[in-house]
Amino acid sequence: MLRCYEELARDNCISPEGACQYVSGLKGPQIRGETRLPPKTRGVEWGLRLGLGGGISGAAALLAYRLGALTPSGAGAATALGVALFAGGGWSWLALVGVFFATASIMTRWEPRGTAGPHGSLDVAGRRWDQVAANGGIAGVAAVLHGLSGSPLFFEAAAGAIAAATADTWATEAGRWSPTPPRLITTGAPVLHGRSGGVTPLGTAASAGGAILIAGVATALAGRPLHSPMLIAVLAGGFSGALLDSVLGATIEGRFPWVENSMINLLATAWGAGVALAGALVWR
Repeated sequence: MLRCYEELARDNCISPEGACQYVSGLKGPQIRGETRLPPKTRGVEWGLRLGLGGGISGAAALLAYRLGALTPSGAGAATALGVALFAGGGWSWLALVGVFFATASIMTRWEPRGTAGPHGSLDVAGRRWDQVAANGGIAGVAAVLHGLSGSPLFFEAAAGAIAAATADTWATEAGRWSPTPPRLITTGAPVLHGRSGGVTPLGTAASAGGAILIAGVATALAGRPLHSPMLIAVLAGGFSGALLDSVLGATIEGRFPWVENSMINLLATAWGAGVALAGALVWR
């Protein structure tokens, strides 16, 4: 039976599985979609989740590989990420990250009709395992923590991380078509397209659009109204995470052997998750 303790009901319940249900006599909080089962049955449920998650994620990763959106290592990482998302979270978590990967792949290959792309995408050969981990790893960890604790707050953290990844990717890809040259976010000096830390008005607008998209999708998946504070928290995490990505790219990327683009992306998505989680705690 699906249950949700009264304390998490209405505005305080941000479960991506929808609105709360009320059951008296419970000793702790539960979110809708999480079932109290005997240990043996619980183990069977986890086994089914892992198997189904692996099958769905593996099929999607194989398709993305065939389409050139992922490299072989990227497909493996995407499969592992999908298993974590589905086993620890569920369909809503998988759908949210799927929106990011689908739009990122489209943006990478999109070429306006009748024009020649002035600057090719750096990811046109497919995303590698480290890029998949950098963009989706924080959401995967949040899903695992959600599965272990049952706290719906982890979905909002995951949404903030994915919003940051989407905002950054949209900014990078849309920036290729900017009529004005990019400028370093820290000094304003003109830089070449593709330079880390370079920003353009078009890219910044696209960044905001990506953050808004994920914030809206996440809020809808959580069963919250669009005027919910959750949308603002996820939007803030996503857009600020993309800006932080640019700042870190302009200041520390490449200055140490281990500080490369994927590490910067990971830090930016962690920031996005933290901002969204802080918003959830303030407005709960």
